[in-house]
Amino acid sequence: MLDRKVLKDIPNEPGVYIFKNKDSKPIYIGKAKKLKNRVSSYFNPSNQVKNEKIKLIVEEAEFLDYIVARNEDEALILESNLIFNHKPKYNILLKDTRVYPYIAITKEDFPLIKLVRTKKGENAFFYGPYSNVSMVRGIIEIIQWVYKVRTCERNLNKKSKPCFLYHLGKCFAPCYVDVDKKEYNKAVRKVKKFLNGDVKSIRKYIEDSMKQYAKILNFERAAQLRDLLFKLDKLFMPIGVEIAHNKDVDIIAIDNEYPIAVLIIIRHGYVISKLTFTIEGNINDFLHQYYIVRKNILPEEIWIKDLNIEKIDEDIKHFFISNGIKELSNLSEKSSELLEIINRNLEEEVKKQTDLGNTLKQAKEILSLKKIPYRMEGIDISHLQGLYTVASLITFENGKPKKDDYRRYRLDEFKEPNDFESIRTVIKRRYTKHPLPDLLFIDGGKGQVNSAVEALKEIGYTLDDVDVVGIAKEDERIVFPGDIEDLHLPLDHPVLRMLIFMRDETHRFAITFNRKLRAKRFERSKLDDIPGIGPKRKKALINHFGSIENISKASWQEINKVINNEKVAKKIKEFFD
Repeated sequence: MLDRKVLKDIPNEPGVYIFKNKDSKPIYIGKAKKLKNRVSSYFNPSNQVKNEKIKLIVEEAEFLDYIVARNEDEALILESNLIFNHKPKYNILLKDTRVYPYIAITKEDFPLIKLVRTKKGENAFFYGPYSNVSMVRGIIEIIQWVYKVRTCERNLNKKSKPCFLYHLGKCFAPCYVDVDKKEYNKAVRKVKKFLNGDVKSIRKYIEDSMKQYAKILNFERAAQLRDLLFKLDKLFMPIGVEIAHNKDVDIIAIDNEYPIAVLIIIRHGYVISKLTFTIEGNINDFLHQYYIVRKNILPEEIWIKDLNIEKIDEDIKHFFISNGIKELSNLSEKSSELLEIINRNLEEEVKKQTDLGNTLKQAKEILSLKKIPYRMEGIDISHLQGLYTVASLITFENGKPKKDDYRRYRLDEFKEPNDFESIRTVIKRRYTKHPLPDLLFIDGGKGQVNSAVEALKEIGYTLDDVDVVGIAKEDERIVFPGDIEDLHLPLDHPVLRMLIFMRDETHRFAITFNRKLRAKRFERSKLDDIPGIGPKRKKALINHFGSIENISKASWQEINKVINNEKVAKKIKEFFD
């Protein structure tokens, strides 16, 4: 627990303060106009009584760090960057209800355009986020038709054969021909203009081109452009007369009860995206997280449903004004049409999330969890009498599987059954490199759950950092670490059904991997029965032909080209014949 003595050295200047745990990991990051005054408030007993989070932060913190800033604006940006990088457990974080994709345009001589799921690790310009992957693919298809910007990642330093996109007239193909750099980058600038919301210009271009092809009786090309126009109109819905065609507006509505936030992004009068988030906070938390922490593009105006402008933090208002936001206003004063649209979308999202949201809330109460388990990860071990030991890790977000985050682990070091050690190994591999979920689920009983907790302790975590539960297979009993009593729930209870679903998913994923590994190794072992086939020749044959079946179909002459031994090649052919 942090001692009040830390206050004596803190200056009363603008800056950022960082509470850290015993491992020097940030657990809360905040900003302050006067650092000493703000941090002192955490040690006020009345504040700790009113706000349990303040009490938990002070109790868990072992160290306090701070960074002095020149002014409040600098402190706000610094705080946002630190929250984005460290994601402290006690800071309110915005959580996407699904993974929202972006479009990236790389920074190189002949930029390529591609779909990405995160803005990290790319030297590129980013556009989005967009509502879903199919929308992004549709946008990229339109860009290929109209602007011919490349979408492949071929090495442009050496020329290669062109792909079918070049033959279809959908790519400049700098990988194949010498392309004028100025002409190519002129097309890229038009793509950026389109992605910034200028749908009208590209629509007019497609429409004019369609008419021109019809005039010269090229009806096939005209029909292709007509279909492209339909696709464009389907992707981007014009909003009507209530927003000027050249205006960029973000519209936000929050249902505080669940809590769900809906964001509709409008660019040049067209709806570009509809995004949904869960957030344990208010409109200030949403604005701070989405625009400042995540550094998403700021529009000209932000319209908020049921906004009380006086409740918006002054530093957020100042940030928006200094970064070009012309207006922060109440949606109901602006547009009855858009108010109806966002209300309808908010109701739909609340309806979708209510059932799962209620189950997650019940899980928090019934299982005595520290927080609502928006992100859960499950681990299972699979083996065949100790051989081919593998582990599966599955991820659920907001009560639903997130299959992009599923992972498999080979545990070749185990030659006999040992579920406890296998679980310890996977836990250490996973959580020395990745953040902990809200709830860690182990497919197994008390012994497996305790093994997971022991492994977490070895890498510096405790049960204060993450909740851990399991299910005993015999009677679907929920088990907890240590001396906590097991929990029996009715078989039709939604919380138990959710955990059983996770258990079945981890089991399915592990078994599938185990069978695949066994089949692959069994297939390779057939070659061991042939005299003259050692590890090197076996590997060469598998690498060349791809499978035992393909080797069996090959002629001895084809086999000889790989192993360069006519006698052994004939033996292999005779074996399979």
